[in-house]
Amino acid sequence: MKLKILFCLLIISNIFFAQNGEYQYIKKGDFPDGVYMTLEDVLNKKPSSTEELYFKNADNNNSSDLSEKVFFYFKEKDKKVKFPLGVSYKGEMYFQTYRKYTNKKDKGYDPDAYSRFCKVTNYGRFIYFEENMRGMFSKFALGAINPVTYSINGSTKGIILDLQNKEFNMLRDCEDLNNFLKEKNIPQIECNSDKYTIGELRAKIDEINKPYQ
Repeated sequence: MKLKILFCLLIISNIFFAQNGEYQYIKKGDFPDGVYMTLEDVLNKKPSSTEELYFKNADNNNSSDLSEKVFFYFKEKDKKVKFPLGVSYKGEMYFQTYRKYTNKKDKGYDPDAYSRFCKVTNYGRFIYFEENMRGMFSKFALGAINPVTYSINGSTKGIILDLQNKEFNMLRDCEDLNNFLKEKNIPQIECNSDKYTIGELRAKIDEINKPYQ
């Protein structure tokens, strides 16, 4: 009887490993609060500094609630946090875009505000957040942030931290999304870049991440 129970447990554990153990994944709350200077710090979940911080919302003047885009400041020095890659604050992880860590095909894009940190909105096999971007040679002003109905090839970009390749990957349009899915052995989708919205992209990333949450 004990052998049968042990055999069943082994089967269950093998199934679980096949579903969840094949890829590295990160859950919300895995990052201790603090400042993460490098991608290595992020991947090791070890902050470079635990100095006390405060924030100002980047998208409105109300600093009472932590929004999806913020500027962080060192409390003791009263100076803006400019150079770190990430900040974990009260259980929420924030990143700013860094060319140093982005996929080579995405290095021609800049955020429309520097030293701004964007909240991770989905965890799992891929860490996902969004930022308003502009091309390197396009310095026009961008519109108000309301990304759900924006097309995937608009100024608001979905950005993934690819734990496997240890880089940030900007999903610029449907072709780029499908190339990324193909590389990760995930079924590709049929979509039109002018009609496929950021809201639909969010739903796709959530579907992929569900088994790892």
